[in-house]
Amino acid sequence: MLINDIIEMLTAIPRTLAYGWVAWFVLGLALSVWSRRAKLGPYAYDEPAPAPRQKSGPRPSAPPVAKSVPQSTGDAFGDLEQIFNTVQEGSHRLPGELAAAASAPAVSGPARSAPVLAAPQSLP
Repeated sequence: MLINDIIEMLTAIPRTLAYGWVAWFVLGLALSVWSRRAKLGPYAYDEPAPAPRQKSGPRPSAPPVAKSVPQSTGDAFGDLEQIFNTVQEGSHRLPGELAAAASAPAVSGPARSAPVLAAPQSLP
């Protein structure tokens, strides 16, 4: 294809279609430039940036919590069985224990006046 063929194809395009394409591309270019300038930074009519927050004082570090890990015997399935069979204090209830807790008598006396905790005692 020669340059003469390209020029001949362009002259065959109707003028209104060519003007429409030019207007569409110019409008797209103007919107693109406008959006890029809007993303660059603050202008005089923008709100001022908020003042940086002051840092609070030094915080005490939490003491490290030591977890007891059972010693491995080398038998992976035996270790899993030992972990599943041991009852950990403060662990969550099992489904069978729910029915036993529902049938237990209501607590009265000093234990009833104890404050209710907002979170469980032990977390996984």
